[in-house]
Amino acid sequence: MSMPQISEGALKVLYDEDKQNPLHKNPKLQLLSIKGVNVNGGTRYRVIVSDGVHYMQAMLAAQHAQLVDDGLIKKHSVIQITDCVCNPLQNKKLLIILSFDIVQTDVESRIGSPTNLEEAANRSSATTSVSNTNGTKPVNRPAPSANASMTPFSSSANMQLEANITPIRNLNPYQSRWHIKARVSQKSDIKKWRNARGDGQLFSVNLLDTTGEIKATAFNDQVDRLYNMLEEGKVYYISKARVTMAKKQFSTLNNEYELQFENATEIEACPDSGNIPQINFDFVKIADIDRVPKDTNIDVIGVVVESSEINELVSKVTGKPMKKRDVMIADESLKRIKLTLWDAKAEQFADQTNPVVAVKGVRVSDFGGRSLSLGSAGLLKINPDLPEAEALSKWYADKDPNIQITGYSSSAVADGAGEGSVRTNKKITLQDAKSQGLGTNDNPDYFSFKGTVVYYKTDSFAYPGCPTCRKKVVLETEGWRCEKCQKTYPSPEYRYILTMSVEDGTGQVYVNAFDEVSGVLIGMSANELMKLSEEDSAQVQNVFNKALWRVYNFKIRAKRETFNDLTRTKFNAFEVTPISYEKESQEMISRIEKYF
Repeated sequence: MSMPQISEGALKVLYDEDKQNPLHKNPKLQLLSIKGVNVNGGTRYRVIVSDGVHYMQAMLAAQHAQLVDDGLIKKHSVIQITDCVCNPLQNKKLLIILSFDIVQTDVESRIGSPTNLEEAANRSSATTSVSNTNGTKPVNRPAPSANASMTPFSSSANMQLEANITPIRNLNPYQSRWHIKARVSQKSDIKKWRNARGDGQLFSVNLLDTTGEIKATAFNDQVDRLYNMLEEGKVYYISKARVTMAKKQFSTLNNEYELQFENATEIEACPDSGNIPQINFDFVKIADIDRVPKDTNIDVIGVVVESSEINELVSKVTGKPMKKRDVMIADESLKRIKLTLWDAKAEQFADQTNPVVAVKGVRVSDFGGRSLSLGSAGLLKINPDLPEAEALSKWYADKDPNIQITGYSSSAVADGAGEGSVRTNKKITLQDAKSQGLGTNDNPDYFSFKGTVVYYKTDSFAYPGCPTCRKKVVLETEGWRCEKCQKTYPSPEYRYILTMSVEDGTGQVYVNAFDEVSGVLIGMSANELMKLSEEDSAQVQNVFNKALWRVYNFKIRAKRETFNDLTRTKFNAFEVTPISYEKESQEMISRIEKYF
């Protein structure tokens, strides 16, 4: 294997923060050593990087630990840095590697004969110091007391502050001196607690600048000092807060660090906000949410096409009552998804006619394929003043009423899996499902299998639905009446409700499919098929015949149900995908290789 090329001289450029030098952009470096260290209960990796001329100490960001654990990077590997920051640490500098690409994992040996960059820099500094000596005595400035109360920044120093602002994206625990200029984009209420160790209180704010966001939390005495000082929407200079690893279970921001306000923390209101935005959204299209890992926090914008009433339930974790409201949102990617609002956000949501909602920090769940949950740390904006919201509202008003908007889950899976459910993404056979007793318990079970559709029940394949809420409508003298919306429509929106027989090599099962799944199977909308049945009923059977004997990957919800004293297991398909023979072949090869 040939020896890869690395960027000679790049480390000196990064060390001096010479951003005009071409070597500062995406340099290729070699890892001379990798050592795990414990940071706040987690493992981070300290490395020595080399450009073939010099070497220096560096630290990998927390998200890269898995690459080391999996052996994708190791001693002598070559990486290409795409984002980094060089920060002072105990009279030295440490390179914080935020993101990189792997150039080559296995490299035989060290490239070049690098020397210690820090020693070279110190020698250069000492030489410069001697040559510039002119007998002037240095000015000694007293260090501020660690326990001093907050002293605001002097307004006369604002110009100097502006020139030395630290971007939020560069904050990390290895910096000793920094100050940021940030807007309070969100501020929580004061939360109080009482337990065996005593009483306490806290509040948090999300701080925003042009480079990113970070959460900051104040505890106990700092709550009394800072809560009224920090106002949502205003901009502040902030310094001398403690930078710690983010507690992801309590934060929705995409930042591996967070701040803790302390007694020495300095805060001053800034009258000039500059170009700091009021709020920062990074929207994900609804159709792309299936590519987002479970429990990831994202931003989404969509039109509300359906909403439920507020329901009350008791939390299984805290035992306290909670309020919940489900809304269905859609966007121009022709996909919809269920969004669950909790407590205050559920109450604040006004049941308007198809409002646009922008949500920040919403958590992705895998209930029913994909769904969203917005907790207290997230943000909800109804009909926000955003270009995306205006475009989305216009799209929904002008869209073709016959256009099909599919979802990740049907009403059959909206309640999700309860405690004790079986949920597996691994494909099994129908015989496996039978032998494991899936769908024979009180809680629903979820499984996947590859099967062939051999029969469709063609009578009553669709029902007339409300164009707004999808509930069944009734034909009256003046039109189609929806009791839920209390409206009459000139025509309904027909929705599929199919029953089919599906087989694999081990067995057969009857499966129910609702509108979004059935549209994939039949290849046309229920409205189109109903129109065809009115024109030529014989053609409907031809459509179903063409849809037979096709193979799909099915995702199934199985649950025991009782009707008229008869208990049986019902199988509902909440997702079907046509077979990709290339992917299937790769999976088969992978399974075969395990036996050799």
